Amino acid sequence: MYDRMSSKEHSSLQWTAIVVTCASENLRGGVEEECRRLSTGGLLPDHDLLVVVADPRQPGSPQGGRPVPGVGSGGATINAMFVAIERLSAQHQHTTINSELVHHSRILVVHLGRMLAHCPGGAALLRLDPQLTCVPPHVQITPPTLLQHTLWTATKLSENTACGVWVTSLDTFLPSISVMGHPTPSPGPGVGALVCTVQTPLDVATQHGVVLSRDSQHINKMVYRMPLEDLKKTFREERASVISGAVYLSPPLTETLLGLHTIPPLDRCTYYGMDSGVPSLQVSLYFDLLLPLCSDVSHEEYVNGQCGATYAQAASYSPLFQQESRSARLQIWKQLQGFNAFVYPLGGEVKHHYLGMNLPYKDSLLSLLPSSSILYHERCEADSGNTVIVNTVLEGNITTCGEKAYIFDSWIGRDVSLSLVGPSVLNGLWLMDCAASLKIPGGCVWQQYTLAQCNVVTCHGWTDHLALHHEEPTATIFNTSWSVFLSRTRIQKEDLWENSCKVQDLLSAKIFLPGLPIAEQISIFSALIRAACGDSQQEDWKSKLVKWRASSRMSLAEAIFNCDVKKVIQTQEMIFLESFKQYLIKTADDLGGMSLIPLFQYFVKRGLAPVNQVLHTLHTLLHVPRLSTSRLFSNVADLLGCLAQGKGGLRSGPAGNPLWRSALVELKKGHQMEAVQQMLDVCEDWISSGQPENLIRAARHYERASQIVISQQVETADVHVSPMWVSPEVRHSVGVGVWVEAHSPARLDLAGGWTDTPPICYEQGGAVLNIAIKVNKKKPIGARARFIPELQVVCVLRDCSGGDMRLTWSKLDHLRDYENPVSPGALVKAVLLYSRLVDLSHPDSLASQLKDKYGGGVEVEVWSNLPQGSGLGGSSLLAGTLLAALVVLLGHPPPAPSHLVHATLCVEQWLTTGGGWQDQVGGLIGGAKLGFSHRGTPLSVTTYQIPLSLPCLEALNGQLLLIYTGKVRLARNLLQTVIRNWYACDHTLTKCFSELRFLALQAAGTMLDGNLQGLGSCISNYWRLKKMVASGCEPGMVTKLMVSLEDHCHGMSLAGAGGGGYLYALKTSQECLEGLNCDHVEVDQQGLEVWVGGEKVLERSQVEETLTQAKLNTLIQECK
Repeated sequence: MYDRMSSKEHSSLQWTAIVVTCASENLRGGVEEECRRLSTGGLLPDHDLLVVVADPRQPGSPQGGRPVPGVGSGGATINAMFVAIERLSAQHQHTTINSELVHHSRILVVHLGRMLAHCPGGAALLRLDPQLTCVPPHVQITPPTLLQHTLWTATKLSENTACGVWVTSLDTFLPSISVMGHPTPSPGPGVGALVCTVQTPLDVATQHGVVLSRDSQHINKMVYRMPLEDLKKTFREERASVISGAVYLSPPLTETLLGLHTIPPLDRCTYYGMDSGVPSLQVSLYFDLLLPLCSDVSHEEYVNGQCGATYAQAASYSPLFQQESRSARLQIWKQLQGFNAFVYPLGGEVKHHYLGMNLPYKDSLLSLLPSSSILYHERCEADSGNTVIVNTVLEGNITTCGEKAYIFDSWIGRDVSLSLVGPSVLNGLWLMDCAASLKIPGGCVWQQYTLAQCNVVTCHGWTDHLALHHEEPTATIFNTSWSVFLSRTRIQKEDLWENSCKVQDLLSAKIFLPGLPIAEQISIFSALIRAACGDSQQEDWKSKLVKWRASSRMSLAEAIFNCDVKKVIQTQEMIFLESFKQYLIKTADDLGGMSLIPLFQYFVKRGLAPVNQVLHTLHTLLHVPRLSTSRLFSNVADLLGCLAQGKGGLRSGPAGNPLWRSALVELKKGHQMEAVQQMLDVCEDWISSGQPENLIRAARHYERASQIVISQQVETADVHVSPMWVSPEVRHSVGVGVWVEAHSPARLDLAGGWTDTPPICYEQGGAVLNIAIKVNKKKPIGARARFIPELQVVCVLRDCSGGDMRLTWSKLDHLRDYENPVSPGALVKAVLLYSRLVDLSHPDSLASQLKDKYGGGVEVEVWSNLPQGSGLGGSSLLAGTLLAALVVLLGHPPPAPSHLVHATLCVEQWLTTGGGWQDQVGGLIGGAKLGFSHRGTPLSVTTYQIPLSLPCLEALNGQLLLIYTGKVRLARNLLQTVIRNWYACDHTLTKCFSELRFLALQAAGTMLDGNLQGLGSCISNYWRLKKMVASGCEPGMVTKLMVSLEDHCHGMSLAGAGGGGYLYALKTSQECLEGLNCDHVEVDQQGLEVWVGGEKVLERSQVEETLTQAKLNTLIQECK
């Protein structure tokens, strides 16, 4: 009977139309606003059409807190389907309703159901525990609501139905699909309706519709409120199958049901009937429309009303109503013959939550509330005492007595103090601009309803049955019997109900005080409740009672029906925005946290006004220098990128526009407040232009500001460089024409790469395992420098292919573009300036400075025998090698490894390439090393030498494989995107960086043990993580090469950032692999070497600290 669709088929399904029905036109506007908020915010399942319709209903005001009769769940379903098909027909340019569209459409009908007194604004706005909902985490931007959950639950249930209609309701709550089990199977051709059921205890089933099925597929009968004795006879396991509230209607059945709108008296179920002036007709979905599909229901008992919901109460209806109902059932029976109803039990331990108003808050809603506070789409593990806060601005003071307190959608101002005596629920309270100290009795639900002209606070007890007549023995008010309440408070029945009021319950009692200040309303009712409980001074209550009697009053039902739901939603949005701004302020100094981009996207879709408020909050935070300044600049860039909404170009691009230049210069000088204000002024002008490309261009300049601050943080590493420079009196002079030459090996990164990149290396901490290598038996990186008689700087960029470039710089202006990494000789310029050869800020010319300091000019030559983008650390090593040569040329001692590592970091920041420290650790220092940087500044890199035994060294040299792929990809092309994602707090990425750091330590452990097989496994895992950091870094030809090698290697990876360059592998043996064009590779134990006039002055560059197992264990614990 059931066919299951493939995941490929149903994964792309979306709703053709979603129709939300509500009981009145008054409610419709607010529900439309909520649906618009959820839809534009991207918080709903995919859909083409979303419409909210009010059920057809006779005009008139609610009586006794109850709405006037409508069309029932069946009539509302027919009307909703009718509206959906009518809208779809119009979209397809049909001039009449085309019911055949149901065969090609997926339609979801959601009934808001009966009014819910336990939430201002109704059931649609009810906040739920995220762990119980079916709302995917990525759309839990705002705390999930019952409406949102119901839509996602239906979507999950319907994954295997390609077309047809799903109907569900907010009257019941079904927990997440993970609890329920699998989605419903694809219905076969014989299915007319598929009724989803849940298992409930028999005493609960007596209040609901029970589904009877002998073969667990076909439905024999549905019985409403089946007596307990009959249930015990039918269900032997003490649990009954109960209607869950979700049902699927097949396209043929839907088309037939749509046809009923033309047949009297069923034509009175749609808005067509109301517009034709005929009274509405009440029809039940399950017990009028679906009951004829049950195999054991006879024509006679159905038509004569001997089963079903309305039939159980038929005696109370007028003869005319009974006659109309019989006529409607005759037509329904006639039209629906040939269709069958099937049952689908929802698996798992699903508890059926009925949200009817006749149930007290404690029984119906308490178990659905969040167990801990919700901060946007994340749950706070560390709550303040027993207070659960959801979408609330809490500035004042709240104390509890150890009982749980729930505060939803409220604003408690800084001059407000609340003392909650017992368990409490506060919902929608607006106490922002008042001063009050309130002692609130516990066990109550306090709610604020927003009306057209005023606000009213309502209150009822957790255990109160709102719809129970006050004379019923179990009826209570504020958890106290009515008789005790009336006696102790001296309130008379006539004060609460007019004589003409037939319904006298808590729902209809005129007890609440609209128009008074909110704090005063709470104060009066707190005194009233204490008086009812007998623990208040009567004299205190008497003064409150006088105020109460003198005030206009309204009932809870009136507050519900007159609630301006639009205003409620607007207030909730205002609170959400303010709480987000306060979150930004609270976490301004944090390094990390949750991703803000989903929230930025949400605010963008809500309009420019909230975006401007967030923008100004971020700029205010940027006025003060802090460790997180670079992250805050990046946050602004992300906000502007979201505001562009995918238009305006790529985020990466130039950032030197003249309008921004002054601000960036001020930022470099350390004048942060002035820089930020200038940037805001330009930013606001560009936003007001309405051009998306201006938003992207602005975002690039904020990213440039972030890079400037990162550079300033990295340059704190200069404290480790200062010992490299010695005073003039102890320097060794080098004669004119004498070459100082330095050679460096390349490096292979074996694990941990990317964690050495600023800002990750000082915000999280970094760890990289690498080795220095010769390529084709040579150190591939070299530089040399000498003094020359001419007062100028000569730079020769040597090319191994013979295409050398000779540059001559005779003016300081020739050196000023050192920040532009693509300008000719930019790297050399940056190294020259960092080594203090000349000073750009000095008033003297280049020639004068050279003459005064050295009596001549300088010539430098640099070369790399590695192809561009090799992945072997060429550019960083070239900077470090040239710097070593210049340091010695200028008379300083040969630099220590630590000096060069930190100095090269600073040079790359000057060059604006933003590189990390692993290249210089890997190549300038010989052998195998573990580089490690701790969290925090000043940035400090510690290098641990890993001793390699002779057998291990020989195995590495014999089993290492190095292949040039021919593909070129520069690390800089990736770096900006990676840093952007780091500051966006992308969860996958941040987790990946943590794993990379830990993997480097694991891999170091395998080298200590001489375990090459384990090292190979780490290398392969390393490549897997690198691909997560930089997606697309494995070209197709590289994939094919790796597949061909995998049976012969312990592990392999592309070197460096990936995307091209060299591939290296650790073979399983020292045998040569035929057919491969490989470069010869071996471990270089010496590292950087320096000669002066042909005499070696630095023969072996290694660090003194050796990695031991004990030290490694300490580092592992730190990372954990």
